[in-house]
Amino acid sequence: MFKTARTRTITQKIIDQIRTAILKGKLKPGDVLPPEKELVEQFGVSKQTLRESLRALEHTGLIDVRKGIGGGAHIVEVDIEVTKQSLANFLYFKDLSIENLSELRKLVEPHAASKAAAFISKEDLRILGELNEKARENLEKKFTQEMSRNEINFHRVIAQATNNPILVLILDFVEDLLEDFKKVLKPDTTFSESVLDAHGRIYAAICDKNPERAAVEMLRHVQDVEDHLAKLKEDIDLWQVCFKQA
Repeated sequence: MFKTARTRTITQKIIDQIRTAILKGKLKPGDVLPPEKELVEQFGVSKQTLRESLRALEHTGLIDVRKGIGGGAHIVEVDIEVTKQSLANFLYFKDLSIENLSELRKLVEPHAASKAAAFISKEDLRILGELNEKARENLEKKFTQEMSRNEINFHRVIAQATNNPILVLILDFVEDLLEDFKKVLKPDTTFSESVLDAHGRIYAAICDKNPERAAVEMLRHVQDVEDHLAKLKEDIDLWQVCFKQA
């Protein structure tokens, strides 16, 4: 299955070959890689190099190395949470702004809403309606954390309705980042009320199976969220400047 790896980046070559085997369908979740001795011979590398490669693959979530009876390097389906954490680790070292996040949302979320209006299932439509109702109830009871969770899940259900795994991953990750911003900026109930009103309009457009209106309402919603959060950040930055000068 594998070829001898003889370059300065032997470990990466081993990783690439195993990834390619997964992409081609030669390896699937639940499959077990050949024993260590056999892999060492196939790749033409030392045990240490092979083990380093397997550790790297395990760290990325592609394999699970188990010991004992039934052990070995098992191919596993990468968990979406592991993937999002890797992306987050990368962005921790970037100067990510609300504008950056909103730019991506304005490109992707209206399209997702449009597709949802065209193809959403009755079950997902029911879930969207329930999420809006629960969020409204949480707002009235001032359960802000639960309300925020329902707001975010509203967008995730719309993403799922696209049946596009790339969009699902991107939008799921984007919602996580948005939640992080909201935890820092702490928007008030006025913000939450405007979000719920927007979700209501988006939901109505999806119920009416009107892709164009759903896209327009989603774009309007994303822009409103950006404007509100940017204003909050501006106020916080101004307060910090005044505090330092005092």
